[in-house]
Amino acid sequence: MSQFHRLLPAWQKGLDFLWAFALFTLPMTSFSLLIQLTNTVVAPLSALPILILAVIWFIPFILRGGVLPIEARPLVVLVLVVLLANAAAFFINVPPYKERVLPAQELRAFVTLIIGVAFYFVIASWPNHTQKLHKTWQWLTISGIFTLVYALIQSYFILGQDYEYPYWMERIQEFLVVQVPHAAERGGQRISGLTYEPSWFAHQLVILYLPLWLAATYQRTSAFRFRVLRLSLENLLLVPGIIFFFLASPRIGLISFMLLVVFLVMKLHWALYHKLLNKITSRPWANKLASQRQFRWAIGLLINIVLFLLYLALGLGLILVASLRDERLLLMYEYLPPWKDVLKMLMLDENTLLYYSNRLAFMERMVYWTTGWTVFRDFPWLGVGLGNSGFFFPSHMPAIGWGSYEVSMLMFDSSVAPNIKSLWVRLLAETGALGFAIFITWLYLLFRSSQLTCRSHQPVLRTLAFTGQLALVAFIGEGFSIDSFAMPYWWVITGIISAAGLVHRQDEFASNASRHGVKPTPEADTQAHSEHIRV
Repeated sequence: MSQFHRLLPAWQKGLDFLWAFALFTLPMTSFSLLIQLTNTVVAPLSALPILILAVIWFIPFILRGGVLPIEARPLVVLVLVVLLANAAAFFINVPPYKERVLPAQELRAFVTLIIGVAFYFVIASWPNHTQKLHKTWQWLTISGIFTLVYALIQSYFILGQDYEYPYWMERIQEFLVVQVPHAAERGGQRISGLTYEPSWFAHQLVILYLPLWLAATYQRTSAFRFRVLRLSLENLLLVPGIIFFFLASPRIGLISFMLLVVFLVMKLHWALYHKLLNKITSRPWANKLASQRQFRWAIGLLINIVLFLLYLALGLGLILVASLRDERLLLMYEYLPPWKDVLKMLMLDENTLLYYSNRLAFMERMVYWTTGWTVFRDFPWLGVGLGNSGFFFPSHMPAIGWGSYEVSMLMFDSSVAPNIKSLWVRLLAETGALGFAIFITWLYLLFRSSQLTCRSHQPVLRTLAFTGQLALVAFIGEGFSIDSFAMPYWWVITGIISAAGLVHRQDEFASNASRHGVKPTPEADTQAHSEHIRV
């Protein structure tokens, strides 16, 4: 027993190292050695320490009766629905596709889901008190510094040296990350950081790092005591983070960023509105007016109109700035659709969507989405099973897709099964309305949980909760850009929301219990949840 106690500190340090290593290596989405082992480009290095933690810590933690955040329950139900959908797929007519077979395809897709779920459960369970959440925040910021420094070096050689990497840079890049072949031709002068392609780099920034630094800036908090002219480290990282995001030149990522900005502006709007309104209506000349109520109403309306125009100008300005790096965005100004076509697109008219996506150089992505939507219409309740939508591409793809060079290459010359390239549409096509509804319910519960945690008196919990809110809003757009369950960033942020919510509820329950002279119990999370979260 004494020997066990002597080894316990070393064991704890080993677990802490794995946790820090997992967070530090998050920016590396396609680690070369893992790609060789798994034969897939979504191969984050952080998956290794997370899976080790899942085996040596999380499973024993559960067997010992460890408490899980109640936000995890819908995710468990989703996994069960996926198993049901995959089993049901053997009873539908799945067309053949090249040499691929149904069991292998389902197993491969389910493994990627389990990897993502492992990320979530470990991250939702490991930081079980404020100090661990604070360390998590610190390591996420350090990993963000790592990826920004690498992006800075990369941008020098891409923008200034026309992709002429020195030998040492090539060797480092070959070891750390595999990047999309012929990046210079395919991506232009786009920054990809430590990811496979520029859109992935933009994804990790807008889902994880930018929300974290924006939340810290908004809350006036920091994970470090470091200051430069009263500016925290998060303040200093926010500006280069946004610059590198635009250097990645994302299009769907830009929509995600604009959603994030709109949400932040809405948080600031009413405070700014009331401040301006009170400042104007408290003037001496305003107090002399006969109708104070009508004057206040008119001034309030005018302030809202002016602020709305400023927000609109800000949004258009973001698109204009982004279009300086990506000429494809200029097509949005050249091909403005009439209102009748806008209404058709809102009603998901397939021909109109495909027509305008072709004019905006966006047709291939729309073809993938439309194919997934057609599969969902044919199998609405449980879908065709996770990973099986590729079998249906030849029979369900719109005719215009066959005229695309990219789609034709995928269908005829590639052994890779086609994918839908949208998480939302993929969930509909492969898990049906049932799986999609459970997933949306899970995200809603996470958002409600983060709202409650934002009321915490602890700066760490408030900042991480607001980070989660920003990330979930951005995820609305990112769900149209990625469809892989192995991409770790949205699992990381949902895990952090759950961990912060658990700590907040336990703190609240312990505080209430101490005031009433009651000893807290392990069931604190469930009891606090039933008191505070209403669906």
